[in-house]
Amino acid sequence: QGSPDNIHIGDVLHIPPVDGVYYKWEEGDTIESVAARFEVEPEAILNWPGNQIDLTNPTIEPGTYVMIPGGKDNNQPIFIQTVSRHSGSVATSCGGGYIGGGFFSWPTPYHSLSGYDYGQGGHRGIDITAPEGTPIYAADSGVVTVASVGGWNYGYGNVIQIDHGNGFVTLYAHLSVIYVSVCQSVMRGSTIAAAGNTGNSFGAHLHFEIRYNGVPVNPWDYLP
Repeated sequence: QGSPDNIHIGDVLHIPPVDGVYYKWEEGDTIESVAARFEVEPEAILNWPGNQIDLTNPTIEPGTYVMIPGGKDNNQPIFIQTVSRHSGSVATSCGGGYIGGGFFSWPTPYHSLSGYDYGQGGHRGIDITAPEGTPIYAADSGVVTVASVGGWNYGYGNVIQIDHGNGFVTLYAHLSVIYVSVCQSVMRGSTIAAAGNTGNSFGAHLHFEIRYNGVPVNPWDYLP
């Protein structure tokens, strides 16, 4: 662990969108002790959106992986450096990774329609209520195959696509911020982005698609 010599074909690499340390929480760890170890303020851990820490009860279960933005580890060379997503933002092959369970959870805290429904005017997904900055969640576990920032992207704007390894693919569009990178493995319910108003969008919301074997399907048939 920690050495590039220990990376093998098929391994899943977690490459976050900021410099820092990706740390596995251990029994006895506290926010303060881990922050001190990696030379950051506790707020850096608490406020990173991808960590999904409840600020009213900031406890982290042992075994949970936590992002420590700006963290430095003088004992192990596990420092992770940011990579650009403006080039190579679409994966050709990511190797192994998480496989989805075949059932989906809502990708936002909101469960209502804010715009076009599936099938309206050829619409291939649904527009879900999501004010600017709303956390966007992976609807099922899988591997990020698209994480594209800064382009029109066929009207999708900033967009993420996750391959769930079982024939299903989900797509999340019009994002303001993307927290994941291509070939990163993500768990169902993990925060992958923030809602926005990029691309062909007239007001912040989430455009969400589910595809099966490359064909768009009605998300309402799969969401709880």
